[in-house]
Amino acid sequence: MGNILLSPFRLMTPTTVSEAAAELSRLGDAAKIYAGGAELLLLLRHGIVQAEYLVNIKRIPGIDDIAVDGELVRIGAAVTHRRLERDLLVRERLPILAEAESHIGNIRVRAQGTIGGNLCFADPHADPGTALLVHEAFAVVAGPGGTRRIPLEEFFVGTYETALAPDELLTEIQVQPLSPGWNGAFLRIEQYYRPTANVAAAVQMGQDRIQDVRLAVGCIGPRALRLSEIESELVGLPLEEADQKLAGSKAYLAERLEPVDDLLGSADYKIHITRALLRRALHQASQYA
Repeated sequence: MGNILLSPFRLMTPTTVSEAAAELSRLGDAAKIYAGGAELLLLLRHGIVQAEYLVNIKRIPGIDDIAVDGELVRIGAAVTHRRLERDLLVRERLPILAEAESHIGNIRVRAQGTIGGNLCFADPHADPGTALLVHEAFAVVAGPGGTRRIPLEEFFVGTYETALAPDELLTEIQVQPLSPGWNGAFLRIEQYYRPTANVAAAVQMGQDRIQDVRLAVGCIGPRALRLSEIESELVGLPLEEADQKLAGSKAYLAERLEPVDDLLGSADYKIHITRALLRRALHQASQYA
């Protein structure tokens, strides 16, 4: 089971992003970013991750802000899941994300854990990334070399792996609300407070046909993904034909998502559930569009 007590570590408390990046660059693998610590402290306690230093980013001004900047909603990396679940601005402008956040773990986890920690941990069994993909969100990361703005789908590289360099930290997520005429849905199933499969859909309807659509799936393979190929096939179809297209997408989903057998279900089961959730999410989003 590993250790039940934390090994000694030093806590660094930078007050600017550049100071935090400098600490990561100086300390290398001996340091980990600390914000909410919901997952990090658990891993440290069981010896799965080692850290001699924790770089606490919570004192950096703005790192826990939610703000509107033009058409974008900017979400600081240290904003908690509970705040995203309840914040009126998020619920109004990003209801798909607010719905996804409401399902994370339990209320203790949501009150402690942060959106940045969740995305950087890159656990394939997570909810926020799937919701953010249909918003075509960007991750803003900073390091000694400056700032980078990375499409979220490129930020997720694989299981527990992101595009972050060792001396970079995620500072905020920039999210584009859906335009008028669009609507969305987020659905999932879970076991033991962990999602077995989740999907997000955003749909623009017109003249009883799909004018545009975005679909994302998480928890099935190594990372959350957009289903770009099948999205293009659904454009222009009546809802009933789009539903049938999704019903027959088993081979495509298996190839695209790379499902794995684990304690939460077999690969075949996950693909079956994903098709059902995608069809349901498509219907739900189109009815409100």
